[in-house]
Amino acid sequence: MPRYIVIHQAPGVTPEAFQHNVPAVLEGKFATFVQSYANMVDGVIVNLYDGDNEHAVGRELERIGFPFDEIKELQFMASA
Repeated sequence: MPRYIVIHQAPGVTPEAFQHNVPAVLEGKFATFVQSYANMVDGVIVNLYDGDNEHAVGRELERIGFPFDEIKELQFMASA
């Protein structure tokens, strides 16, 4: 299954807002949440999702009510 990078610009997002959405995010009806990276000061959030296609990931984010700016298929990943 392809993996997707989702970019969100969410100034003012708080850890409490993240916590509030956890049950809906974990439910994963259209795509599966993998990981999240966030800069709370600037409101930049990067999420990783597994899904059949970009549309499925977009539907999942709309379902949980979390606006997004961009969804791109992940082409390469590396870590230490």
